[in-house]
Amino acid sequence: MTQGIYAEVLRVITACDAKSRNHYSSTLFHTEQAHAGPCTAKTTIYCANIAAGLMLAQFTKYLRQLPIDPDIQLEILASELSVGEMG
Repeated sequence: MTQGIYAEVLRVITACDAKSRNHYSSTLFHTEQAHAGPCTAKTTIYCANIAAGLMLAQFTKYLRQLPIDPDIQLEILASELSVGEMG
């Protein structure tokens, strides 16, 4: 049996104008395509806290009229941060 930690990848997509709203809708997928993994509070709460911090940073940039990052993905265990452009 393979065991893994599934809640260490997060994605923050910021939609604040027509172009970014179109990008957001292009990132949606059907429930059947989602990965189902076990959920425990110990492995998910810190990921949720990091995601909340990134979302707040995006909101702060928006309020200050600074450029936003439209698509942020973080793989926590690998320490990989990707900032994507709108397609």
